[in-house]
Amino acid sequence: MVAGKKPEISASRDLSFLVMGDWGRKGFYNQSMVAAQMGRVGEELGTQFVISTGDNFYDSGLTSVDDSAFSSSFTNVYTAPSLQTTWYTVLGNHDYLGDALAQLSDELVRRDSRWFCRRSFQLNYTLCDMSNAGTCNATVDMFFFDTTPFIDEYWSPNETRTFDWRGLAPRPEQLQSQLDELAEGLSASTATWKIVIGHHTIRSIGHHGDSTELIQKLLPLLEKYDVDVYINGHDHNLQHIKREDCPIHFFTSGAGSKAYSGLNPYTDEQGVKFAHDGQGFLAVTMKAGFMSFTFFDVLGDIIYSYTLQK
Repeated sequence: MVAGKKPEISASRDLSFLVMGDWGRKGFYNQSMVAAQMGRVGEELGTQFVISTGDNFYDSGLTSVDDSAFSSSFTNVYTAPSLQTTWYTVLGNHDYLGDALAQLSDELVRRDSRWFCRRSFQLNYTLCDMSNAGTCNATVDMFFFDTTPFIDEYWSPNETRTFDWRGLAPRPEQLQSQLDELAEGLSASTATWKIVIGHHTIRSIGHHGDSTELIQKLLPLLEKYDVDVYINGHDHNLQHIKREDCPIHFFTSGAGSKAYSGLNPYTDEQGVKFAHDGQGFLAVTMKAGFMSFTFFDVLGDIIYSYTLQK
């Protein structure tokens, strides 16, 4: 297997998965409640995998590959049968405050085979229309992207926190390399659906709000290559934003544990279709002709649904 890549997955049925971020608090701050409802919904939908949008372990990532927080915040919390599947994971800024390389290490896979974490990687899925003689003409490409190095604040001379930048090139080279790699993947993609997943917000009315650096550097690529959806965490809430001046749908799912940081006032121009200041998660179901997004709250109730069609 090439580093950072996963083999193509083919399907003869629908694709369903869960998305959740900002969670690793040893079961506290309702993390265990969210986990229980994820297990229930995952069973009902027959989900094939889980996506984590980063900030996997609070407050400062893992100390090493042997850190007990990996078990107390992950293995011992997400115990439902439906969650015993691959977790495709990106790093968040809190993960970089610890031993970031530990989360990228195969040692964690040996501790829990569900774990798959890389700075960036791609998934490819084929969707088959079983009502049309099993025709498999629809595809989805998912691009996982490491947003943390893009945020200026973390590199500021006045920054008092220590980020684990080991393994990265000098920042200008690192950012350009990541953008070039994503552009290459997006330009080569002929998928019906293109989804990009990162930790930080691009558009948000949450506590952190928009990420100016990603608006300047990442968003133009997403627009140029006709990305349908950008999914992120970072803000500890659930949101769906679709602005009139941008073709991309922005979904925030960063409510895996501690939440209630507040929402900022917004105007019609900001395109807020839904925002929930509380814990919960996102379920995505894809068929050959459409993609459905459903937000569940901490009690497992459906609080919002939206469907994209092609």
